[in-house]
Amino acid sequence: MKKLFALLIVTLVLGTMLFVGCRPPILEGAVVDIQQGQYESAFAKLQQAVQEYPNNPEAWYLLGTLYARKENFVKMNESFDKSLAIAQTYAKEIEQVRMTNFANNYNDALNSYYKKAREVDDPVTRKKMYAKAAEKFLKAHQANPERSEPLAPMSVSFLETGDTATAVKYMDKAIEMNPKKDTLMVTVGDFYTKINRMDKAVELYKKALTVNPDNTAAHLALGQVYAQQKLWDKAIEQFDISAKADPKNATIPENIAIIYYNNEKYAEAVPYLKKSLELDPSNKDMYEVLSLCYLQMAQKHMDKYTDTENMDEKAAADQIYKTALPFLEDAVKKFPDSALLWNNLGVCYAQEGMKEKAKAAFEKQKQLEGKQ
Repeated sequence: MKKLFALLIVTLVLGTMLFVGCRPPILEGAVVDIQQGQYESAFAKLQQAVQEYPNNPEAWYLLGTLYARKENFVKMNESFDKSLAIAQTYAKEIEQVRMTNFANNYNDALNSYYKKAREVDDPVTRKKMYAKAAEKFLKAHQANPERSEPLAPMSVSFLETGDTATAVKYMDKAIEMNPKKDTLMVTVGDFYTKINRMDKAVELYKKALTVNPDNTAAHLALGQVYAQQKLWDKAIEQFDISAKADPKNATIPENIAIIYYNNEKYAEAVPYLKKSLELDPSNKDMYEVLSLCYLQMAQKHMDKYTDTENMDEKAAADQIYKTALPFLEDAVKKFPDSALLWNNLGVCYAQEGMKEKAKAAFEKQKQLEGKQ
């Protein structure tokens, strides 16, 4: 990388020679040193040159290129800004150096460390990779501070290394630089959710919806936060909006179903569970929850029948068991390792008077529980 960068410096210096007339001797000496690869000598001469000739844009520009070579991008930009404040002579070359260093560090951070870290199981190795990603993302941002792309993944990287304060600092800066980017606001909201700053998360999700009321991810994320806070009505409202905008997302009816289930509103949960399974038939958890809903609904009717001897309640319970039976027979074929499904199937068989099948189902349940 340094060899390539050295070639870039020499190329830029040779290019500028076409446009420069008489240089001060100290600056001419620095240019010769750069051409010969004597960068430390050139660096010392350029530091002297900018003191003796503070209004020379070339001196500041060349000093910036050597700071770039040292990967001191803060000093690089200070030098470049001073060159540009004097004249725009090297504006194109400065932009090229900034973009080259931004791209090299950003792509290296993203592809060599950040993406790979997310796939690593070993926590020590993963933390080291995130630390390296954070370092590279920070260099990319310092190389070109006007580019905000590194900020969000850099914040996540700092968070994964345990540096929450720095992570928050750069997440907030990302929003400051992109006050109208609703997708970024959702990303930052997710970040605050992860560190359990629910107040900030809600603020960001709402801000995203102010910018773009149709942002489904913001509605869904806001609903999930409300669900964690047990603000059930608000959560369902957000999930319903999400479901209309994204009708093929199985997670949305699943979330609504779980809210109803946790509040013992089993009948209300059933249609959402069915919708979730229609969209994702491989979800064993939702099969189990739906089976529990059927049995809980039936039990409620049986309890009322016991209290009132109202035959309508018993008939309602019997009908639920009949509905649940084929569902559970199909479920244990799909998920034969679920002790819960075998137990609930056994209950349905028993209620239907199928004693041998009930016994076999309960035996299967015990076998599976014995293996756990």
